[in-house]
Amino acid sequence: TTVKVVVIDQEARILFTDYQPNLGNPVPLIREVLQKLYDEHPNLRVASVTTTGYGEDLAKNAFHADYGVVETVAHFAAARHFMPEVDFVIDIGGQDMKAIWLDKGIITNILVNEACSSGCGSFLENFAASLRIPVDRIAQEAFDSENPAVLGSRCTVFMNSSVKQAQKDGASVEEISAGLSISIVKNAVYKVIRAASADDLGKHIVVQGGTFLNDAVLRAFEQELGAPVIRPAIAGLMGAYGAALHAMRLSQSTLITPEALRQFNHSSRSAVCNGCTNHCHLTVNLFPGG
Repeated sequence: TTVKVVVIDQEARILFTDYQPNLGNPVPLIREVLQKLYDEHPNLRVASVTTTGYGEDLAKNAFHADYGVVETVAHFAAARHFMPEVDFVIDIGGQDMKAIWLDKGIITNILVNEACSSGCGSFLENFAASLRIPVDRIAQEAFDSENPAVLGSRCTVFMNSSVKQAQKDGASVEEISAGLSISIVKNAVYKVIRAASADDLGKHIVVQGGTFLNDAVLRAFEQELGAPVIRPAIAGLMGAYGAALHAMRLSQSTLITPEALRQFNHSSRSAVCNGCTNHCHLTVNLFPGG
């Protein structure tokens, strides 16, 4: 649901970030950000670029990035940078959630949610819209609640019914906001991770993803675990930051040049693959250079 760009120096210090909705078409947005970087920093020398996330291959091929890395690995790398002894990472993004267990720096298990996104940021955004409040106000509304609505932790369709029922029963916006924050946490811990108890997660926990920028979700998670957790200030950018850390292995990038970027064009067309009997429907993206 978003495009994130992080630029770091050789000491892994952040020099530049960009974080915006992709509107279903990330390529023009990435081009715009790169053009802005080149225009504002004409002497910039890019050592290496790594892409990650759902658009990993798309961005890598469009702009000649050097590496692509699986997003779970990118998130793990970023978490370990902030907490070397981390043994559990939970990332709640706009559309998905991933949980990573570690033992002495080695990934031992990974879980991601399946079809339902009721434990994710888009779920919170949709309900904020239905309650007619900005999503960044959800946290403040939740903290003003004395009796959070009990909404359960089921899938989005049932949660929608729970919210409507709570409204009929007279629950306030504050109570529903608090209930939604708690529900996201319970959905993640008990439905996606399927933990028997909060103790199953770990002792050194890093939380990340744009959803955890909501202080109410963070507090609900800490209350559920009964312990404080680490939320980096760049929680929403951790995947991009981890990809940048991964990119530090190279010294001269093949990233598209300013001249080529100015001539860049992108088109797409629909096609049907006849390679087998499935006849899959494809979107073919066409970039300069074949």
